Amino acid sequence: MIKEINLDFLKESNKRIINNLYKLQNWGFGFEYHPRNVNRKDGGFTIITYSEDVDYFNNDILNTYVEIILDVIKEKYLWQFKRIHSVFWNWYHQGSVTEFHIDSPKDNMFSILYNLHDNDGGTEFKINDEKKFYKSIDSQALLFPSKLYHRGVSPKTNENRFSLNIIVEI
Repeated sequence: MIKEINLDFLKESNKRIINNLYKLQNWGFGFEYHPRNVNRKDGGFTIITYSEDVDYFNNDILNTYVEIILDVIKEKYLWQFKRIHSVFWNWYHQGSVTEFHIDSPKDNMFSILYNLHDNDGGTEFKINDEKKFYKSIDSQALLFPSKLYHRGVSPKTNENRFSLNIIVEI
């Protein structure tokens, strides 16, 4: 159900991606498809660089990295998809508190969570009242059906956690 894919050779590219992310001024609060509310906890920050559903901030440099990551996954693991639905870049800090959510209720949608660096944060899944945690490992992607409940977990000892979430139609 959840597939781990290691793309170790992208470590230097990940550093360049993070440097590009640090320079952006378009970060917004993460919202996980819930209405924004002044009393909500800080869910981290997000930049959407492509989406079929909401306004987004196009960034050709970051979106080129998305295409490369998807090309490697397709080539290395013989995995096919029809199209990209959306691209979210996530930035969590020690104070970020996230909620379980799904990326899409549709059966034909898959999510790819790609970790840009090692840290003690990660991704937690809730499946049938059981929780499973995947620590952030540099250049590792998690592939899973978009209708699985999951949440980003902020770092406890590291200052930041950067990740990429690509939602695709299969």
